[in-house]
Amino acid sequence: MRKSVVLLSLLLFLTLPAFAGYFDLALTLGTNVHMFEKDLDPSRMKMAWGASVGLTDVWEFDVQVDTQLVPTFFGSSSISLVGQKALLGQRSTGSSTAGVGINTLVGAGVMISPYTSEGTLGISHLLLTLTPLTVGSPVTGKRERLFALTLAYNLSNQKFALLFDLVKYDFYAIGTYRDYR
Repeated sequence: MRKSVVLLSLLLFLTLPAFAGYFDLALTLGTNVHMFEKDLDPSRMKMAWGASVGLTDVWEFDVQVDTQLVPTFFGSSSISLVGQKALLGQRSTGSSTAGVGINTLVGAGVMISPYTSEGTLGISHLLLTLTPLTVGSPVTGKRERLFALTLAYNLSNQKFALLFDLVKYDFYAIGTYRDYR
């Protein structure tokens, strides 16, 4: 299982340099629950961690690793690659002027995981995401994403699952007020 965590971490860090022209970069930390697929994913609670890359003023790309905490500490992991659009206005202006402080995100992507009928690591789910409430912006240096719901379609068994993130915190390393002084 440690090989999976190392592989997913390596994939996360190798993906980020592909976006050299990004607006901002944040490290993400939060929670995740994978529902309606207990036969494939027996976890009850996961730690969500990764990165969020601002591609434009309204588009961002998220790489999120979900690592099982309960019942087995660091038992299994999955990685989600999701493109998201801010619906209520600019998430970042690319300047010292902050974007919209309260926003909604909608997006789509894929999950790479062993949660398939065969149990092999690969693209397992197609994802549609909705984050109804975000508070903060890249310019302020942090953002909270609340009550994110993801509809996940499992490609191997043609069933739907639901992923729920109660709260995720984005801590911005690039694109904050410090970069525009």
